[in-house]
Amino acid sequence: MQILGPETRNDTEFPLSRLNFVRFLIVLAIGFGYASTMPLGPEYQETWSHLGYDPSWIGIQILFFFSGFLALRSLRRHGSSFEYLRSRFARNMPLLVIFTLMTVLLIYPLLGVPADSLGDLVKKLTAYFFETVTCLNPGQPLPGLLDNARYMCLIQGAIWTFRWGLIAHIGTAIGNKIGLFKSNRLILGLTILATLAYFAMSRMMAWNTLNVPNTVFTAIHLSFPFLWGMSAYAYRDKFPKTSRGQITLLLGLSGTAAFWYMFLKWSPAIELLLTGFWTYVCWLLLTTQTGFDRITKSMPDITLSFYLIMWPAAQLLLLALPDLGSWELIALSLPLTTLLAFLTASLLNRRLVKWVGKFSFRKVAVQPT
Repeated sequence: MQILGPETRNDTEFPLSRLNFVRFLIVLAIGFGYASTMPLGPEYQETWSHLGYDPSWIGIQILFFFSGFLALRSLRRHGSSFEYLRSRFARNMPLLVIFTLMTVLLIYPLLGVPADSLGDLVKKLTAYFFETVTCLNPGQPLPGLLDNARYMCLIQGAIWTFRWGLIAHIGTAIGNKIGLFKSNRLILGLTILATLAYFAMSRMMAWNTLNVPNTVFTAIHLSFPFLWGMSAYAYRDKFPKTSRGQITLLLGLSGTAAFWYMFLKWSPAIELLLTGFWTYVCWLLLTTQTGFDRITKSMPDITLSFYLIMWPAAQLLLLALPDLGSWELIALSLPLTTLLAFLTASLLNRRLVKWVGKFSFRKVAVQPT
């Protein structure tokens, strides 16, 4: 096994046993935010939005943070860009294929509008399946299904982030190949550069002095939390160790964000501070021992299943019960999604873990990533 960089010597001591639990809380917040607006429409702000930002968006950024953290951890442990990409593919692709097949072979035939001809239907569903599982256009509308929903024709709307996750992983593999991530200082420099680029771009767009395509802005918007995660792994020993230091950092981030929002003009700094606060909360949940360790450490990995199921579950509940309000949909969809995610894990995980093992690193045990 090839080991890169001096920071790997204490890697086995870094706690990841609560990672499944923390990531489940994150996707639960994302599902909560999505469900709160699905009876209303995309123009409405999510329930529990704070300082102008929705819980689903903050949750997505935190997922990218942990993705970046685990990306650098994997590369520092084995050093292979190919193995890195192969493990990500093996972990994510099977479930994405399964749930997309269920959409085109089960949900659409049962609930969709018949096409003009069988050929047109096959062509449409084949294109949808291919563009979804390749992440060329995940989360796209599927006309003929849920045409009258508030989020029209969206049956897998949550997975739009998969495209950006794939781009981040490919970029990481290329960066590792050319040696970008051997130096912690270089990683930190890239992180600062991406954060400043997002800050400047947001500011100029708000002032109407810059107009960039939405895809470019989204790429910058998700690159900085991914790089935050890489820097967090590189400098994980530098985080506050005492309760006093941790509380001070939390209060500093949240207090500054709230003060800026209430008393100063809008600035992208509010989002950066707010995202930093919630990311650090999740970091502490991951790294701090509590009285609930027995529960949190035994949590199965249902994050991906939950993420894939939450949007279809909410959409189908609304289709069956169109008079549901936001809180009613939240109360029904989140427990249902959790139950289905646990069932998926119990039915499929053994088979998928065995299959993934064939594609995992030769000298490194399969790790949650």
